[in-house]
Amino acid sequence: MGDTAVQEYAGLTEAGAAEQLSAWFAGEVAGARTAAHSVLVQSGGDVRAVVESGLLAPGACVFAADAHVVAAGPAELPEGGGPRAVEVEGGVEYSGDELVMSGNLYVQVFDYGSLPYLSVAGPTVVRVTGPEDHEAFLDDADRALRDGVWSEGLAHPSVQLADLTTLVSPTKDTGLGRLYVTADGQVRTGVGGQDLGPVTAGAEALRAALDAGAGDPSLGSVVPDDVLRAGAAERPWLGRYAKALEVRRRLAPKYGTDVRVSGFGGRFTEGLPAHPVESADEVLLVEVLGDFLAVRTHDYRLFRLGKGSARLLEIFSALGATSSPDAANSTDAAAVAARLLDMTDDEARDAHAALTARLGLAGAPATTTGGA
Repeated sequence: MGDTAVQEYAGLTEAGAAEQLSAWFAGEVAGARTAAHSVLVQSGGDVRAVVESGLLAPGACVFAADAHVVAAGPAELPEGGGPRAVEVEGGVEYSGDELVMSGNLYVQVFDYGSLPYLSVAGPTVVRVTGPEDHEAFLDDADRALRDGVWSEGLAHPSVQLADLTTLVSPTKDTGLGRLYVTADGQVRTGVGGQDLGPVTAGAEALRAALDAGAGDPSLGSVVPDDVLRAGAAERPWLGRYAKALEVRRRLAPKYGTDVRVSGFGGRFTEGLPAHPVESADEVLLVEVLGDFLAVRTHDYRLFRLGKGSARLLEIFSALGATSSPDAANSTDAAAVAARLLDMTDDEARDAHAALTARLGLAGAPATTTGGA
């Protein structure tokens, strides 16, 4: 099926469908999570049962071999539109599998342990498929934190790390936002997830099965839940690591892999906590080929900074000040910034307030140009 058919069935461009598929692999869900916004049906799965299950949110995207079944849709379309279909062939369960979308986009799937040996020739998804893969993922994260040395494979712009949201936040309740339906009709929240029950059981029964557990079961059949939780609990900075991975991936086409990230392998300013203490949502600071950039983590828009501005923002962020200049502990940050940057406390506070407004972090629109 070509691009014309994709639009006919799904109301999506091929680029839009590819973006949806990438988000599905990563485990990113937008909108309410009481119903599925994206579903991948394994070859041989009952696509009609998926459509009739009551699981799909209005306008949900369904990736399936039998796309024509989804295209037919239910007799009465819900408000917001019926499901959108994208034809796929192949599989994603085993290392070496290949998923073909609409006959044009070929996505190769490998286990995480293969990452150091991959020769990336196109869109590639790397999955954690067992405890050894999970341990390798954590080892790579620890090395980035300790030494500032990153997995080169994960920085490749064509490589997508699957289930990233589950790996960094296994206790987070992700709901039914994304689903995987196996060939025998079992519903999971991820390829390596626990079976919640047959798709024919219907939405209420599957929601109840999900609610009976705790957290995100998207890797429940390949990595024990207590192992996932322990790995994340021992590394409260994993969310920030995930943001840094995405920033490095986005910067790679222009800057290559020569990217330093504040808090990983050190800071730009001496005397600050060496490791990330900022939340995952706090602005990320990077140095690339001598340039300093601030990256907003909610939309990955980037801003070029002078070294002094980068250090000022780093000080306020690392010392616990939020993007608001009225944060309770911003006085301490201002005092440190004043001492290290040769200014008064008031000058430091004013400069920080102006900088956060410029970056759109204090309720003011950004005034600079350029984005990620």
